[in-house]
Amino acid sequence: MRGRTLILFLLRLAGFALVTAAGGWLAVPVSAAFWVLLAREERGRELSLALAAGAAWGVLVAWSLHGTSAGRLFALLAGIFRVPGWTLVLLTMAIPALLAWSAAVVAGDVAATLQANAARRRAGR
Repeated sequence: MRGRTLILFLLRLAGFALVTAAGGWLAVPVSAAFWVLLAREERGRELSLALAAGAAWGVLVAWSLHGTSAGRLFALLAGIFRVPGWTLVLLTMAIPALLAWSAAVVAGDVAATLQANAARRRAGR
């Protein structure tokens, strides 16, 4: 990873963690749509946003597991579903990643369509 890419990823990770802590899970697609509009020229921006959102939730889960009863809850659920505990953490991280990816794709397509329509209207004058 290049330096700029790493810094951008860490900035997005921190942003997703903060908006999730403040606004809940619904803030993930909203902030992903915002980020994708800021990074119109970036290649692979949807994937980068999805990875940052998933990693942010991973950080939040790890933080909440430390010293609380949430760790016991994950162990209990893992025992009920007969899966290793880390699979539940990965599934938990997949939810915001999918939310961020889908919101980024939709927002990027909507922005591109609006931009193309505006250019067509200007050309038609």
